[in-house]
Amino acid sequence: MALTLHFSRSAMSLHRNLLLLVLAGALAAPAFGAARLTYYNNGVLIPVAWPDSSFPIRYAIDRRVVQAVPQVAAMLDRAAKDWSAIPDTNLGFQSLGTVDGASAGKDGHNTVSMADDLFADQKFIALTTNWYDDEGRIIESDMQIDPSAVSGGYNVQQLVEHEMGHILGLDHSAVLSSIMYPYVGTGANAVTLDSDDRIAISSAYAKARPAAGGTLEGRVYGDSGGIFAAQVVAVNDQGQAVATALSDKAGNFTLPGIPDGTYRIYAEPLDGPFNVQNLAGFWQSAKVTSFPTHYADGGPLRVESGHIYGNISVNGSGVVTLNPKWIGAWAPGSDSASLQAMPAILHAGSTTTLGVGGDGFISGMTTFDVPSSGFHRISDFKWAGNYVSATFQIDASTPAGSLVVMVKSGNDTAALTGALRIEPSLRTRGVKKG
Repeated sequence: MALTLHFSRSAMSLHRNLLLLVLAGALAAPAFGAARLTYYNNGVLIPVAWPDSSFPIRYAIDRRVVQAVPQVAAMLDRAAKDWSAIPDTNLGFQSLGTVDGASAGKDGHNTVSMADDLFADQKFIALTTNWYDDEGRIIESDMQIDPSAVSGGYNVQQLVEHEMGHILGLDHSAVLSSIMYPYVGTGANAVTLDSDDRIAISSAYAKARPAAGGTLEGRVYGDSGGIFAAQVVAVNDQGQAVATALSDKAGNFTLPGIPDGTYRIYAEPLDGPFNVQNLAGFWQSAKVTSFPTHYADGGPLRVESGHIYGNISVNGSGVVTLNPKWIGAWAPGSDSASLQAMPAILHAGSTTTLGVGGDGFISGMTTFDVPSSGFHRISDFKWAGNYVSATFQIDASTPAGSLVVMVKSGNDTAALTGALRIEPSLRTRGVKKG
């Protein structure tokens, strides 16, 4: 698979000898929509963020970046506008233009510079370094882009949108369709912030406190008690993963900013394609805990803004035998099947064959479903090796956004969260089909 992991570290991880880093503390982690960059500092667990007085965040671009990527200024400007457009937040960025000699390093200036093969042979193509004070207030951020991002033909717009998320204090997300998912593909596919990205930022930088929306609170537990770093997902009645959170050391989670609607809540393990090694700071102290994907007790939950819904319980007990890791889409009747650990991009109004692969797939038994009323399976399932496929018709009215794929095998269920990204139909966008 032509995928490259890119990664964000904080100043704490870069300069551990200069800051007190307590990894053995027993404090519970605050769990937000998506994941915030969260660290122990002087024994206190802190999710980092810019203070309101820092906006607009001013940044300069090193001339070598402009020479390598002539459109980079426009790409950064678009990324800044996308993040700043999230409703009810105080975000803002200001470009200081192109300068000579800008480089990463704590010097009081936010910069975008080249990495000079810093990540050679590590399969990283970008890095953002955040510096922050003892109270978790970010005071500087530097983005570095590796030359391989350009020579490898990767989606640089997606890359800079992702790194802008790190600048704002977001960690990686296990939602495949999220901008904060830690992999970037090649080409120039459309780049859009996911619901999970927007809610994470809304929770961190809301103009009003608390943020608008409902709040979900509960616990994920397994055979040995609370599960640390389980991904908890709120999926609406159209199959969209609206928001996620990671559970703390006791298995507790909080999902703020949930829009009005009806949701089912499930928890899934970080056991591939995303795992805890893709996270930074506090979250990396979690061990990979495999457990079956389960929905919360009590069935669908009606959520209204301003209300808190507590005591949500997700039972993750049991042995894992099913673990989907890859998704793919291709033309019906084609013999060219391609699966990857990236979201499949589909158009409303189209007919496509979907394939899902991973561990524990059993021929004749493993199937999958897209829990959206706009998806209609029009073929039987077919099995080949470690994947299963079927053809679907997608209604032209299916709204844009990301969708969950639920895989079933016997009594086992597992999720690929954000595995599909729906774009408007080609006819709606004024493009004729060839």
